[in-house]
Amino acid sequence: MDNSKHLDYFNTVCSPHSIISDSKLKKSWGDDWTKERKSGPNFVLLPQSTEEVSKILKYCYENNLKVVPNGGRTGMAGGAVACDDEIVISLDKMNKIIEIDTVSLSVCVEAGVITQNVQEQAKKNNLFFPIDLAAKGSCQIGGNIATNAGGLKFVAYGGMREQVIGLEVVLSDGTILDMNSNLRKNNTGYDLKHLFIGSEGTLGIITKARLKLVPKPRHLNVSCVAFEKFDDILSTLQQLHQKNFSLTAFEFFSAKAHKITKAYNQDSIEPFEKSYPFYGIIECDGDTNDSQLEEFLAESFENSHVSDATIASNSQEFANLWALRENISESLSNHGWVHKNDITVSIDKLSLFYQELEEFLTKKNHDFIDVILFGHVADGNIHINYTAKKTVTKEIFLEEVKKIEQETLHLVKKFKGSVSAEHGIGLIKKDILALSRSADEIRLMSEIKKSFDPKGILNPGKIL
Repeated sequence: MDNSKHLDYFNTVCSPHSIISDSKLKKSWGDDWTKERKSGPNFVLLPQSTEEVSKILKYCYENNLKVVPNGGRTGMAGGAVACDDEIVISLDKMNKIIEIDTVSLSVCVEAGVITQNVQEQAKKNNLFFPIDLAAKGSCQIGGNIATNAGGLKFVAYGGMREQVIGLEVVLSDGTILDMNSNLRKNNTGYDLKHLFIGSEGTLGIITKARLKLVPKPRHLNVSCVAFEKFDDILSTLQQLHQKNFSLTAFEFFSAKAHKITKAYNQDSIEPFEKSYPFYGIIECDGDTNDSQLEEFLAESFENSHVSDATIASNSQEFANLWALRENISESLSNHGWVHKNDITVSIDKLSLFYQELEEFLTKKNHDFIDVILFGHVADGNIHINYTAKKTVTKEIFLEEVKKIEQETLHLVKKFKGSVSAEHGIGLIKKDILALSRSADEIRLMSEIKKSFDPKGILNPGKIL
């Protein structure tokens, strides 16, 4: 690639501090959380407006230059990895919250806005943005949309798709597609914005979004609950639904997950006097008061579904209980090598799926690989994490994981589940897409890709 020619052009589009070609600096922009693929971007561009993104893509299209869109780099599937001399287009500098509309309950943002910043601005207006992820302090709205992020509040509010009112997207040839209206009803043909949600930057680069906000919950009740058996978790979930609790989250994690989190977080609390096989974090909104939740948990204790429970009585206890769940992913990365499966099966099949998974993992007990389970039980989403200390090489770790993972994923297929509930496909899961999608679905995806990106310059090698 004739870098001098291309850099000369990009210097006419971007400010001098918005082009990174230093080999050490640019590497971090070409990677994501997984670190499973070696990044090797050619250089990094940090545009500051939609118009700059448009000019960059128009030039790349005309010169057949491949690009990788880049958000907060917190992805779990290699979707933002530039490993083949591509140009990284980072949205870091497009980080403005343009408008909060307290009448229509919406917010208009640039794609590079940090998710937590949207939450905080909504809170200042007595509103609530419900997409809540462990990576909220560094992930970006554009990346959340491009991966159709789910998160901790999915059971009550849905995922990112359910929050998007409008989008502005730049296509591969530089065309600016303005679908960023504030209309709640627009039944005029194909709703194209939904193609870009979850497309992982393979169809266009999201530059702006209009998102739904909701009234701030009056009060949230949070409890940490201990369980002896996985089925007890599901029984408790069923009872919460039957008794009409306004459930906003129901998370679970294994004893191994809790042990690792404790080891790498000095401030992490021990919620109970003894250890249990499973833990849950149950959150209900203001329609449920503390006494109702306490009464429910006491009843569940009597019928042996719940082994122990504690309810947060103030904001600090609230934060401490949620930290037990939110700190798991970062603790795992501190612990050693990690490879994630982000699977989902329908909730009615979750019990049987878990039984077969446990039988298989027990049979495959490994010398140096631990399997750590946690996830969003209320929507059937289990994060299966394979981890090992770095006393073994990464190559040996991944080689051994592949053997275990293959059977795990075929179990997901048997139960007609998904091999990616919320992390996307990216580079890492391309080879297993066919376990969850039919040949006809994949063919149609390829045709859509060719229609929007005929030269294949947008995030090449991802998904398909």
